[in-house]
Amino acid sequence: MRVSIKNLNIRKGPGTNYAKTGKYTGIGVFTIVAESEGEGATKWGKLKSGAGWISLDFAERIS
Repeated sequence: MRVSIKNLNIRKGPGTNYAKTGKYTGIGVFTIVAESEGEGATKWGKLKSGAGWISLDFAERIS
């Protein structure tokens, strides 16, 4: 997934009801290993790095 905003929050779980980790993705390409529905976004994606979950509303799927 490509993230084109520098301040996308990383959360501890798939939803805005989970705490922020205090970190941001930054702009770049990230590997998502799981997707889930959750509060505050259409879909959430779990980062391969293990850093947490991001809203896929702000990410673009690339092939």
